[in-house]
Amino acid sequence: MRTIEKDFDCIEMKNDIQAKIYAETKDMNFEQYKAYLNRRLKNSALFARMQKRQNSLFAK
Repeated sequence: MRTIEKDFDCIEMKNDIQAKIYAETKDMNFEQYKAYLNRRLKNSALFARMQKRQNSLFAK
């Protein structure tokens, strides 16, 4: 089996992201946590692309 060298480690990246989210939300109550998630989602590039695609589908 051939070994492939990678520039990054997916599992390490996932763990780093989870640790960052935990650090930012550990002292939040449920309502604050929901607001945090909504704010993060609305500011994400993925959400913007999804909105653009959805709007283009309904414009036809």
